[in-house]
Amino acid sequence: MSQSGTWVKRIVDSRFFKEAMEKSELLFSQNKMGLLTLLKGALKKVQETAASSNLTVVKLLNRYIILFSELMKAYVQGSYTKLPAMTLVKITAALLYFVMPIDVIPDFLPLVGFADDLAIVVWVGKAIKEELDAFEKHL
Repeated sequence: MSQSGTWVKRIVDSRFFKEAMEKSELLFSQNKMGLLTLLKGALKKVQETAASSNLTVVKLLNRYIILFSELMKAYVQGSYTKLPAMTLVKITAALLYFVMPIDVIPDFLPLVGFADDLAIVVWVGKAIKEELDAFEKHL
């Protein structure tokens, strides 16, 4: 396993991501309004992060968060329903992990605080690449 693969595995195995997965399943199955609130929170946080940094990695994070949010919003509204439940749970978990201020690397740590957030978001993005590509064609 590559070093970046090991890093992502440590995050995925952390209690923080496991908590995000549990909350994700509940939100997805029982609380559509909570899901929309999560989307707003994730978009706000990524906008604040992007405004304070011009790094390419932040732009990548911004792209994925916006795409995940658009996809989830379309799903909740019923305009795009071609997604397996596990894909929706993964996206929701990645968004929950992203908005959690205390996780594997706390967000308040300068420069490195978003490294784990970026790793999870990109990992999920790559895991569901086909679904994201199909959704982008739908737009």
